[in-house]
Amino acid sequence: MEWNGSSFGYFSLKNNSLWGSLSLPSSVLSSDTIVLLVMYCLSFLAGLVGNIMALRVLGGRRRRRCHLPTVSATRNLLVNLAVCDMMVICVCMPINLGHQLHSAWVFGAFLCRAVPFVQAVSVSASVLTLAAISLNRYYSVHSPLQARTFFTSKRILLMICLVWISSSSLCFPLIFMNKTQTLVLSPGKLTIVLCTETWPSVHHKLFYNFLLFCALYGFPVSFNLLICFLTGRRLWGENDKVIHNHNRSLSGSRLKIRKKIAKMVVALVLLFTLSWLPLYAVDMWIDINMMYVPSGEILADPQHEWILQLRPFAQWLGLTNSTLNPLCYCFVGNLYRSAKRFKSSYREKLSSIFSLSMSQANGEPQTPTLLHYKAGKDRTNAMLRAERNGATKTDTFLQSGTGVQI
Repeated sequence: MEWNGSSFGYFSLKNNSLWGSLSLPSSVLSSDTIVLLVMYCLSFLAGLVGNIMALRVLGGRRRRRCHLPTVSATRNLLVNLAVCDMMVICVCMPINLGHQLHSAWVFGAFLCRAVPFVQAVSVSASVLTLAAISLNRYYSVHSPLQARTFFTSKRILLMICLVWISSSSLCFPLIFMNKTQTLVLSPGKLTIVLCTETWPSVHHKLFYNFLLFCALYGFPVSFNLLICFLTGRRLWGENDKVIHNHNRSLSGSRLKIRKKIAKMVVALVLLFTLSWLPLYAVDMWIDINMMYVPSGEILADPQHEWILQLRPFAQWLGLTNSTLNPLCYCFVGNLYRSAKRFKSSYREKLSSIFSLSMSQANGEPQTPTLLHYKAGKDRTNAMLRAERNGATKTDTFLQSGTGVQI
């Protein structure tokens, strides 16, 4: 029995009994398919909204001047991570969901080659970006001055380019190995199209999958966990006093920012590790068994049927990592407050526009102009009163700034 596989699952090309249900089309979906449909829809909507908001806030904050260059470097890398997540959500999630709804491949030969490549590249770029973020935070804690001079904008851009080049090079064979194949169930009556990975031999496929596992999961995850441990021990360990004595310029607010960013990086690494671990474990189990029994008899055993049924859920969990990352930005990092400020300013703009349009329709004077004039007049009166009381210019600025936000 010849078994074949792809990024969308494993199946037999010769056992027609597995596809017997296709001869009787039915509009009734199985319970597993309905559950996956709901889970994919929720993950897609939450991930799309979350990553759009993350890109909006991170992109807006990039245009501002930042007092910590290493924080700005981390923000640029987070933007790249959000781009990877958007690729997974916009390309991989809909195709994987459609493949779960249809027993055959209905997206054409081009997407059969493109989607597995895009999925592998985006996942590998995500984990390599996490490695760059972890390295950046490690040096910003251990050697702040060196990190400030090393992690410049040009070098961060170069690191991002290297991440994408490395990811594309590692996953490039998938473009040629994924092909569409036609399976004839009933000559002249029923044929289906499948998207499969066609390798010269099983050993070539196993070697490449093991290489991807080591390069895109094993080594990067181990490196990220080690770097996060060293960074956390430096920030929260016994050397906390050494940090203050060695870096006199490190204020309490900056230390607080670095601790918060370190927590966010640790959360991102743990989310990636736990999200993709089930899928890698299932695929490794299948690959190891196929190496000893190439005919696929173990996969055809009814006792192991639950593993093939578990794989679509493991695939969903791995893709959902792109949905969970924006939540990590919000609740662990500072993005939540930035999003609230963006939301409040957006509401203020909308309310001012609607109030202005209503006042113009009713022939009333423009309220926003009067409010700004009043604010400026109140500030001028406050400055005059402060000067009469003998206050300094600095006190005058602070007193006027407390009443009216600039």
